[in-house]
Amino acid sequence: MKKRKTYSGSFKARVISDLILGKKELDELANYYNLHPNQIKNWKTLLFKRAHIILDDKRHNKNNNLSTEVLNTD
Repeated sequence: MKKRKTYSGSFKARVISDLILGKKELDELANYYNLHPNQIKNWKTLLFKRAHIILDDKRHNKNNNLSTEVLNTD
């Protein structure tokens, strides 16, 4: 049975950075790095879904809980 490939966070960041900055198109990146285009799209989606974690101001942790509650009250 074939073992799954694992990629480091820095590798994923480099690939997604090239995509977002427009250095290469999705298909070009997939061919260059020998990846499936869906894998690159999944990494990009994951980055945008978790961007708030990176960009949160940890100094105001109590306020973050309040703002999350406000956003979830639709």
